[in-house]
Amino acid sequence: MGAFLVRRGVRMAIILLLASIAVFYSLRFAPGDPSGVALSPLALEEARAAYRERLGLNRPVHEQYAVYVTNLARGDLGASLVTGTPIAELLGFYGRNSLVLGLAAFALSYLIGVPLGVLAAARRNSVVDQLATGVGIVGMGMPNFWLALLLIVLFSSQLRWLPSAGCCSPRHLVLPALVLAAEGTAVTLRMVRSSMLEQLGNDYVRTHRAKGLRERTIVGSRVFRNALIPVISLSGLRLGWLIGYALIVETIFAWPGVGYLLVDSILRRDYPVAQFFSLLLVAAVVVANFLADLAYGLVDPRIRYA
Repeated sequence: MGAFLVRRGVRMAIILLLASIAVFYSLRFAPGDPSGVALSPLALEEARAAYRERLGLNRPVHEQYAVYVTNLARGDLGASLVTGTPIAELLGFYGRNSLVLGLAAFALSYLIGVPLGVLAAARRNSVVDQLATGVGIVGMGMPNFWLALLLIVLFSSQLRWLPSAGCCSPRHLVLPALVLAAEGTAVTLRMVRSSMLEQLGNDYVRTHRAKGLRERTIVGSRVFRNALIPVISLSGLRLGWLIGYALIVETIFAWPGVGYLLVDSILRRDYPVAQFFSLLLVAAVVVANFLADLAYGLVDPRIRYA
């Protein structure tokens, strides 16, 4: 177990280092710079050059990267070039909102997808199974932005039950959480159903049935536990999907989260904000996959880490 943790720790550090290099250089080599946003379009080139020099943007890119990594290692996250707000304050506000939205969507996808998947597998080829399968197909096939627009038209424009944008009340949370959870719910449903059906066909299930155990006991305490392993593996990948889709969902619903801030900072060439939150999202995905690997052993004690 110790060797496993060391190897994974080194691998995670290498991934974060490579991600920081990719993010830093891609922002610097993209067209435009902060002077185009911070200064007037009529500003003289001398003023723009002075602005770049003050921020150190006139230095070679590798020197800028060395300064950035050094400051980051010291705990200096920097501040927004546009508003001057410290990144720590931005993390507190926008990070909290993204965490609320992400946890709500994550919980919805499993609270809906897992029971439907178990029910569909337990009643294979029934009407319930066909309806659940249909829900999964629609959920996986409909783009998130299209679903968001449909829900806005229905619940905001027509019925006027829910707001179409803003935060941070439960009413503002409903639509973005539903949209963000839609595809995850469909994928979870199909994964649970297929995993349950695979387990139901194994010999140990037939043995339990021959012993006279009730079907509910077999499914609930035996089959379901073994069927969780691929679902846990999916959970590590799900965080990456949530982050990618959150960029779209938060922008559509004007939900002030990390995804919304990241898109805005990239458009404004706000380098410190874009760099930090890009790395934060990468770190979140890496850690989620690591925790998913550790969770295997909790579900199936037969799994050992070499």
